[in-house]
Amino acid sequence: PPPPPRHSLDRASEIRQFLSPVEKQCHLKNEKAALQQLLPAYLGYTISLVTGNPLPLLVGAASLMGKDPMQEENANVHGFRGMGGRVA
Repeated sequence: PPPPPRHSLDRASEIRQFLSPVEKQCHLKNEKAALQQLLPAYLGYTISLVTGNPLPLLVGAASLMGKDPMQEENANVHGFRGMGGRVA
Protein backbone atom coordinates (compact mmCIF):
# COMPACT_ATOMS: atom_id res chain seq x y z
CA PRO A 1 0.00 0.00 0.00
CA PRO A 2 1.12 3.58 -0.60
CA PRO A 3 2.51 5.44 2.39
CA PRO A 4 0.15 7.86 4.11
CA PRO A 5 0.62 11.52 3.25
CA ARG A 6 2.89 13.51 5.57
CA HIS A 7 0.59 16.49 5.74
CA SER A 8 -2.91 16.76 7.11
CA LEU A 9 -4.45 18.78 4.25
CA ASP A 10 -7.95 17.97 3.17
CA ARG A 11 -8.12 18.49 -0.59
CA ALA A 12 -11.88 19.17 -0.62
CA SER A 13 -11.70 21.81 2.12
CA GLU A 14 -8.67 23.46 0.49
CA ILE A 15 -10.47 23.70 -2.85
CA ARG A 16 -13.65 24.94 -1.14
CA GLN A 17 -11.64 27.61 0.66
CA PHE A 18 -9.84 28.59 -2.56
CA LEU A 19 -13.01 28.80 -4.68
CA SER A 20 -15.35 30.39 -2.12
CA PRO A 21 -14.47 34.02 -3.11
CA VAL A 22 -14.98 33.14 -6.78
CA GLU A 23 -18.34 31.53 -6.05
CA LYS A 24 -19.39 34.47 -3.88
CA GLN A 25 -18.54 36.92 -6.67
CA CYS A 26 -20.39 34.75 -9.19
CA HIS A 27 -23.43 34.69 -6.91
CA LEU A 28 -23.43 38.50 -6.66
CA LYS A 29 -23.12 38.81 -10.44
CA ASN A 30 -26.02 36.35 -10.84
CA GLU A 31 -28.23 38.45 -8.58
CA LYS A 32 -27.35 41.63 -10.47
CA ALA A 33 -27.99 39.99 -13.86
CA ALA A 34 -31.32 38.57 -12.64
CA LEU A 35 -32.41 42.00 -11.43
CA GLN A 36 -31.48 43.58 -14.74
CA GLN A 37 -33.41 40.87 -16.56
CA LEU A 38 -36.52 41.13 -14.35
CA LEU A 39 -36.68 44.90 -14.12
CA PRO A 40 -38.24 45.42 -17.60
CA ALA A 41 -40.85 42.75 -16.85
CA TYR A 42 -41.84 44.39 -13.55
CA LEU A 43 -41.87 47.81 -15.18
CA GLY A 44 -44.06 46.54 -18.02
CA TYR A 45 -46.42 44.88 -15.55
CA THR A 46 -46.74 48.09 -13.54
CA ILE A 47 -47.36 50.24 -16.60
CA SER A 48 -49.95 47.73 -17.85
CA LEU A 49 -51.79 47.87 -14.54
CA VAL A 50 -51.78 51.66 -14.48
CA THR A 51 -52.77 52.23 -18.10
CA GLY A 52 -54.85 49.11 -18.76
CA ASN A 53 -52.83 48.51 -21.92
CA PRO A 54 -51.35 44.97 -22.24
CA LEU A 55 -48.62 46.01 -24.68
CA PRO A 56 -46.04 47.08 -22.02
CA LEU A 57 -46.58 43.76 -20.27
CA LEU A 58 -45.84 41.86 -23.48
CA VAL A 59 -42.72 43.93 -24.14
CA GLY A 60 -41.52 43.33 -20.57
CA ALA A 61 -42.25 39.61 -20.83
CA ALA A 62 -40.21 39.46 -24.03
CA SER A 63 -37.16 40.48 -22.02
CA LEU A 64 -37.53 37.28 -19.99
CA MET A 65 -37.32 35.12 -23.10
CA GLY A 66 -33.68 36.03 -23.75
CA LYS A 67 -30.67 33.84 -23.03
CA ASP A 68 -29.36 33.82 -19.47
CA PRO A 69 -26.24 36.02 -19.61
CA MET A 70 -24.63 34.20 -16.68
CA GLN A 71 -25.15 30.62 -17.89
CA GLU A 72 -21.65 30.18 -19.34
CA GLU A 73 -19.93 31.72 -16.33
CA ASN A 74 -21.93 29.54 -13.94
CA ALA A 75 -20.96 26.45 -15.92
CA ASN A 76 -17.30 27.49 -15.70
CA VAL A 77 -17.43 27.96 -11.93
CA HIS A 78 -19.09 24.57 -11.44
CA GLY A 79 -16.48 23.05 -13.74
CA PHE A 80 -13.68 24.48 -11.61
CA ARG A 81 -15.10 22.80 -8.55
CA GLY A 82 -15.56 19.52 -10.39
CA MET A 83 -12.02 19.52 -11.75
CA GLY A 84 -10.60 20.56 -8.38
CA GLY A 85 -11.99 17.48 -6.71
CA ARG A 86 -10.10 15.13 -9.01
CA VAL A 87 -7.07 13.31 -7.72
CA ALA A 88 -3.88 13.74 -9.72
